[in-house]
Formats: sequence, C-alpha cells, structure tokens
Amino acid sequence: FGISIVHCHGTKEAFFAGLAAKLLRRQVVYTVEGDPLFEMSLSPEKYSLLDRFSLKVFWFLGLRLADVVVGCSRWMAMHLKRYGVKALHVHNAIDYERFSSAASKSREHDTPIVISVARFERVKGLDTLIRAAAEVVKSRPDARFILIGGGSLRDDLEALATRLRIGKHIGFLDYSPEVDKILASSTIAVLPSIYEPFGMAAAEALAAGKPVIASRIGGLREIVIDGVNGFLFTPGDHRELADKIIRLLEDRGLRLRIAETARETAKRFKPENIAKQYTEIYRSLLKAAR
Repeated sequence: FGISIVHCHGTKEAFFAGLAAKLLRRQVVYTVEGDPLFEMSLSPEKYSLLDRFSLKVFWFLGLRLADVVVGCSRWMAMHLKRYGVKALHVHNAIDYERFSSAASKSREHDTPIVISVARFERVKGLDTLIRAAAEVVKSRPDARFILIGGGSLRDDLEALATRLRIGKHIGFLDYSPEVDKILASSTIAVLPSIYEPFGMAAAEALAAGKPVIASRIGGLREIVIDGVNGFLFTPGDHRELADKIIRLLEDRGLRLRIAETARETAKRFKPENIAKQYTEIYRSLLKAAR
C-alpha cells in the first residue's frame, strides 16, 4: 500500500507491527502510554507466568524495533531512560471541543459534586479519595462524590465507603459514554492516582472548565499547574486531598477563577496542536530515509 511509516501504540502492536515494518524496511514510531512492567508489579496477581514472559519480550523488543520512541509526557520520556531508550515526548490529545461544548451548556448544581473518572483499580488510588470524602462531609455534609470507571475493586471500594459511613454520599458508576455531560455538571474533578504516565481524565476535566485536584506524580504534574488550573497533593495523603477539596468548595470565587483558567490551559491538548508535533516527527523520519 505504499506505507512509509508505521506508528504503533501499545506493547503488542509495537512488537508485531514493528517487526513486520522492519522486515519490510519501513520506519517505525512507537508512542509509549505507560510502563507495562511497572503496571504488572502493581497488580502481579492479574498476570500468569506466560503473561509476564510474553509482556517482557514484547516490551523490550518493541522499544528496540522503533526508529523513534515517543513518551506521552515528559515524565514518560524520562522514565524510559531506565531501559536505555532516548525518547521524545508528545502529550496525548483530547477531544477538546466535545468537553468544552458540553460544559458551556451546563451550570453548577446547588449540591457540590466531586467527580473522579478512573478505573476501579489499585493504580488509580480511589481509596484515598474515599477516605478524603469521609473528611469532607464532616464540614460539608451536602457534598456528593461520583466515581466513574468500573473495575475489579468496585466491591472493595463500596465496602470502604460503607465502613466509613459515607455510602449515601458516594455513587459508583461503570464508564459512561456521556461522561462529558456528567463532568460538565460537576463542581470539582479529582484524580488521586499513584501512577499516571499522562492523565487523560485530568486534561478532559480542564477542557470542561473544572478545577482539577490531582496527585503530584507522573504526567499529572504537566497537566495540573498547582494554584493555577487546580491543585496537586501528595499521593496517598487523604487529609491533604480533603483540605484542598474543602478549600475549593468553600471559596466560590477561587473556584470560578481556576475554572476559567482550566479551559484555557487545556487548549494545548487539542488534536490539531498534537498533530503538528507528530507531523514534524514524520517529516524528520522521511527526510532521514532519503
């Protein structure tokens, strides 16, 4: 088909498509969205012996087959140095128009709503948010929390909320295709991850004009500018998270100022802006191949 460049996203794709491309002497770009070996170490019980072996093979060979490796954040690009890989970085793109448009058609509810869009898995740190919620409702009993994502820890998270006697304050939902509309009607977005190479949900929340409170880790530090479009907190520190949620709920003026900045700072993740950066990478590869 006259293909000159193969662009892979994903560990298996980088190996299989990357190998095919190299056999045909085509150029390979590999965008790395996360470290599968680190993710595997966080939930080892999910992986069989065969899974672990094949994942390591795909990961290491996929990186070596690529002519250009691109991290989805500066943090991801720096992280790849531990594998002896020199990577560029290009942030992920978001559907800015979708999230900003939904937000422009909604308004805040009288009831403050704190939302988190994240898989119900250990890596997302949602237990920290639930513990923070227990602190928040002591001073703001009108606050409601919505967790959207679904996953293997749903029963555990619901049990924690019940144990902390805040079950009526928290709703657990599987992922919804209308997450933009739900997000638009919320007050604050929270992403309490313990590992996050980029943080798509945080960038989308900013596009929706929502202040974002996120863990001070990984790519989230490149999305959330502390005190400008949201706040950062120490991963796992539910009291610090609770304090920052309460601060935003109590100070409407601060919340509105941050919300205005949030939408503006999210524009850098528009597809056209990210496409320009990849176009330059493609051009450089084609020029080098001549």
